[in-house]
Amino acid sequence: MRIPHAIARSSAFRVRGGRASFAALAALLCLPALPAAAAPSPAGAVSWVPCDPPDESARCGTVTVPVAWDHPAASRSTQVRIAVRPARDRAHRVGVLMFNPGGPGAGAADLAARKDWAEFWFPPALLDRFDIVGVDPRGVPGSTPVSCADPVNPEVPRFPRTRAEVRGLVAANSAFAASCLQRTGPLAAHLDTDTVARDLDAVRAALGEPAISFLGVSYGTMLAQAYAERYPSRVRALVLDGVVDRALPADRLVLDGAAAVQDGLARFAARCAATEACVLRGKDVTAELGRMYARAERGEVRAGGRAVTAEELRLAVNDGLNTPLADAGLAAGIRDATDKGDATALTSLSRYQGRDEYARYRAIICQDVPRARPEALIGLAGAAARRGPSLRGASEMWDIVSGCAGLPRPARWTPHSWQVPSTVTPLILSGAHDVATPRRWAESVHRRLPGSTLVRWNGDGHGAWPMHNACAMRAAVTYLTDLTPPAATTCPADPAQAGRAS
Repeated sequence: MRIPHAIARSSAFRVRGGRASFAALAALLCLPALPAAAAPSPAGAVSWVPCDPPDESARCGTVTVPVAWDHPAASRSTQVRIAVRPARDRAHRVGVLMFNPGGPGAGAADLAARKDWAEFWFPPALLDRFDIVGVDPRGVPGSTPVSCADPVNPEVPRFPRTRAEVRGLVAANSAFAASCLQRTGPLAAHLDTDTVARDLDAVRAALGEPAISFLGVSYGTMLAQAYAERYPSRVRALVLDGVVDRALPADRLVLDGAAAVQDGLARFAARCAATEACVLRGKDVTAELGRMYARAERGEVRAGGRAVTAEELRLAVNDGLNTPLADAGLAAGIRDATDKGDATALTSLSRYQGRDEYARYRAIICQDVPRARPEALIGLAGAAARRGPSLRGASEMWDIVSGCAGLPRPARWTPHSWQVPSTVTPLILSGAHDVATPRRWAESVHRRLPGSTLVRWNGDGHGAWPMHNACAMRAAVTYLTDLTPPAATTCPADPAQAGRAS
């Protein structure tokens, strides 16, 4: 549900013509900027401060909210950072468009505050007709961040095969959760989507808006569901890009994720076979992965001065499959690890490289994804490996479910279908080969929301926004501006992907 960390460091996408590059955007998502210091705002008001860097077209500020919304009078307060980019065509302004670009663990304020990034992320029609409102959710730098110990310990298996390994994984997970509470305080226990949705509504009220339109990408669709269920009368329009089906239990999430990753790896192998510049062209990618795992299991693959486990390599490959824009780096990383025993390039794709960001991601997501029983992990790991044999079950959902297993506090989310009135009519965008949020989740959510419209786009990449499918994005723009569902609900692959294997 995130952009791979290493793409943030790629030099392949540079700023051209004043538009933000993908590298600049991904760097933002990995390392959000901190706001200028501001005095706490009174509850229900915005404390405005200059944007950093200054931009006369945007306004930045903070809104004070209670740490515990259920007990606001007795709770401490915390701040959420916001940025507002006013509609360029004031005479035809539609209203406010809030958005969440995914994660969790990164913010949205800088995407609204910085002109080049806003123009990269939002089509001109949205910048013209909407006040774009970016919010850095609680727990994220920019707002009050959660601080935790490093959650990554390669010596603790994430795919346990014995009861002793399960106990070791649960102990490591529990120690991580305890570190978040110890370093952050009560805020660490209040990072779930329902709480963040209440923060968003406080922002809406502080801006004096009766309703909002909302664009949620990946994790942002989880936040969208929480907001729509709590405040359905305040939703004007809702776009769900790369939707998570929150009705599913942990085992279904894991098995669907493993199958989607297996499909994504086959697609990657086919693209390599059809691309002359791919360094794995002419090779059996699955066989190369097997060779790489075997070397790692013998301690022959290294990065950063230490041996890298086969588990780490599989999870890094999984992260590299989130976008075809990473194909060259992924292929080179697999080749170097397999032929040279050097995993530096491959592990640079991994979410684990941004340790602070990954800690925030884990601290937040564990409050919103259903838990697997620790004693079920061994069998679930085996079932996932059968669904996704090439990466032996690795997927983002396995990373989440294994990383949250055994935590002392239960997840705040109980799996259920959307509980919203018929006035909530989302537009859902779903890619045919999304490795993080599979098409079957979008189909399931669509069936359970009779007023929804599903745009199915062909091609590869996690989420259509902001660069994987322009056709699906155009459908979303029309819906957001006019509340008109698209006449055509299928989209071909973008030209940049159309020449690749289908």
